[in-house]
Amino acid sequence: MEITANIRSEDGSYWADVPALPGCFASGTTLDELFDSLREGIRLYLDDEAISVERPRRPLQMISVVLGDASS
Repeated sequence: MEITANIRSEDGSYWADVPALPGCFASGTTLDELFDSLREGIRLYLDDEAISVERPRRPLQMISVVLGDASS
């Protein structure tokens, strides 16, 4: 499974949202922290969704899109 995240930097930290998963977002002070938080958020979102929809498990691969400073 490939998921695209929109990643932005703002005031020395990062935040991201996942357009395909409404309400799924994460933040972090470093990119590593952001990716850890984002992976956890995506897994929680998909696990919560899987309660009502049975589907096969596939490995999660993230595709990041760094858009730049959110203040510009």
